[in-house]
Formats: sequence, C-alpha cells, structure tokens
Amino acid sequence: MGQNEFDVIVIGGGLAGLGTGALLAHGGLRVLLLERRPILGGRALVVKQQGFTLNYGLHYIVGGKSSPHYRILERIGKLNAAPLAPVNAKKLHRMRAGKLHITPTATLDMLTTGLLTPAGKIGLARAALAIMTANIESLWNVPIGKWLDGVTNETSLRNFFLDLCGPLTFEPVPQEISAAHFILAVRPFLMPKAPIAYYPVGGWIGMFEAFKARIEKAGGEVRFKAQAEKLAVEEGRIAGVSVEGVLLRSKAVVAAIPPGELTELLKETPIAELSAERLKNIRPTMGVAVDLGVMGLQNDKVATIELPELNATLGIHNLFEPSLAPEGGHLFQFLRFMTAEQMQDSADVERSESMIVELLETIWPGIREKIVLRRTLIRPVLTSASHRYDQPRPTLLPLEIPSLRGLFLAGDATASPGELSNSAGESAILCAKLIENYLGRS
Repeated sequence: MGQNEFDVIVIGGGLAGLGTGALLAHGGLRVLLLERRPILGGRALVVKQQGFTLNYGLHYIVGGKSSPHYRILERIGKLNAAPLAPVNAKKLHRMRAGKLHITPTATLDMLTTGLLTPAGKIGLARAALAIMTANIESLWNVPIGKWLDGVTNETSLRNFFLDLCGPLTFEPVPQEISAAHFILAVRPFLMPKAPIAYYPVGGWIGMFEAFKARIEKAGGEVRFKAQAEKLAVEEGRIAGVSVEGVLLRSKAVVAAIPPGELTELLKETPIAELSAERLKNIRPTMGVAVDLGVMGLQNDKVATIELPELNATLGIHNLFEPSLAPEGGHLFQFLRFMTAEQMQDSADVERSESMIVELLETIWPGIREKIVLRRTLIRPVLTSASHRYDQPRPTLLPLEIPSLRGLFLAGDATASPGELSNSAGESAILCAKLIENYLGRS
C-alpha cells in the first residue's frame, strides 16, 4: 500500500470520527483521519486558560459501562490509557422553586425526594410501567408532552420526567421531544446500575489521544489542518478524498462531520439521500455556554444542578475531575438551551452570564467576588440534530449510503441510538461494523 493509499479515510476528528477510526484500526485496517483544525475533539474539544481546563460542553458520560465511550475504549484496550472516573450520583442535583434537591437515581431516592408530591409518588409506579412497556415504533412522531397526557396529569410527576429532557437532549422545549426518544433515554434511569455516569480523567483529551494512538499503532495516520475538498468517485464507488489537490486513495470514506459541512463536501458529488435540502432541514440544538473559574469557594457536594425553569443545566467539572481546576479552584459551566428565535435576541443571549451569576449568589453568597475567569460562547450547534417529534431519529441521516458504495456517515446527526455524545459514540460502533462488512464483501 503506497504512502497516500489507505483502507479507510475518516473525515473529522471529533468523537464519532476518532471512535470509528480507532475501532477500524483495531480490526487491522489502515486508517487516515483528516482533521481540518490543529486540535482533536470537534465540538468536544478542550482548551486551557489560567490553570482551568475548559470543555465545550458538559462532558460527563451517561450510562456507565453501557456507554459507547466505555465500550470503545474497552474493545481497543485503552481503558488504562484513558481511564474513566465514576460519577458520585449523590453530587447530582436539580433545582425547583429555588430549592436544591439531590437528583433521584435509585428507587428509594424517587420515593423520598421532595421533587414529587405524595400523589406524584403514588403515580410513579404506573408512569414507570408505561415507560418500560411503551411501543417505541409508534411514538417517534408523538411529542412527549402529549404522550404524558395519557399517563398522568399530576404536575410534580410530569415535571419530574420533563426535567430530564434538557440535560439529556439539550432541547429548549422539552414537551416537543419525540416520545420514543425520551422513553429510550429515560428507561436506563428507571433500572440504574452503578455507576450511572463516568468522567474522563484529565478531561476528554485523554480519550481522544488514546483513539489517535490506536490508529497510529496500526500503521494509520492522523493529519491536522487537512481540509477535505471533494470525494473521488470511480465506477459508482468511493475512490478516495482530495486534500490540497492531492488524491488520497481509499476503499471507503467515513464523513464524521456536521450536516452543514457535508453540503460543501458533496458539491461535486450529488447524492439523492444527502440532498442539500435534506441536510439544510436537519435542525440542531443550540444555546449559550458560560464558563466561570472560581477561586476560594468551599464546595465538595454539588457537582451538577439541573435548572429546568431556566431551560439550562450547570456542571461543576472539578468535582468530577479535580485536575480541571487549579488547587483551590472550581470550574463552573452553565449551558442554556435556546430556540433559534431566542438566539436572534442579542439582549437575551447576553444576559446568560448575569443570569447564572445571580443564581449562584443564592446558593453561595459572595461567589461573584471569587470569579477569576469568565468565558461566554454562543453555540449555534450544541448537537447536530434535535430529537423533536417532527425530527425524530428515523428521519436523520443514514450510516451507509446505498447509491454511492463505500461512503459512510458517523456522528450525532445520524439515525443512531443514544443522546448527546452517546449518539456519536454509538454511530462509531455501528459505522465500523458496516465498513468491516463492506470491505469483507467488496
């Protein structure tokens, strides 16, 4: 195989691209991963400022050992190289009516929580049974708010479930999430297994470096500042990718990039399943992220606060992973989920920082004076695809493109199971299997 010849070329160095590349390399294939930026991570990248390691999202991993992150690391033998620390569920909180509650993660918690009225607790068993026995395929285009109408009219119980939607889906209008997607996301929480979540030791960069190392160990490459320009097609199948006018040949290509970037890549390769109109109509979730570095705060019990009344969530990352803040420091990240219309209101966007600082003052009086670092990011794409009832998983992008052999997609805009980064990870696992089958039969 020549210098510019590979079994598979992966476009995109985010979780989906790196995960797919690492799995394929582990299976013995020569992989080239192209990343247009000088750093790995995609929308999950991290940067360091004033001793704080800032994430571009709330990057704890939901699902524990069943999460795709854990399963990929385990399969490629990199759990020791990129260890995952279990999240202490007692440090997860939810705020309702100004009061902080530990987020219920076990049956006993749900029966004793102040988030549910006595009537809500009585109705919990019936609602849980409805969730566990629901016919998923009939519910993709049904809003969860409408589905819950047939389950309960008790306010605290409805809120109890709807409050999960923001942290799990980044959707600003929780009642409009697809009932099927909601039910699949919530079921594991009704039968929890410890740990319910992990956080990557040292931040996500350790996981990304482990994936990169697996690709390179198998004789593959990861190239930075490498912009894929167009796909090469010969006799109805993928022949490679052009980068700076040079054709890099491969038997298969994985496009692990957002729908908007796919449009540009496919300009000279019309594909019916990936028309510009279809890609344009896949709506992302969006919002504002506010990072705060705080010094001198005494807090060892509160690691997250779900804020459903603000359509937001708060993570305090150093309680997941101490290395993310300097000694004596706390790293806060406030994620506010917003509609496209809200994002157009600059005054509303700009008040996100004052909103969270004011709320933190009610919990830790005097915290305002302890803030040493502030960063606000407008995030037009938090996840590539919303899971609303009018854009449910079955309508999202396919993993394999029948009309162009050898082209595969990975990422959170594909019709892969899971939510948030789990959908990107699951797409990597499924995509790698499809490619192994394709190369085995071609």
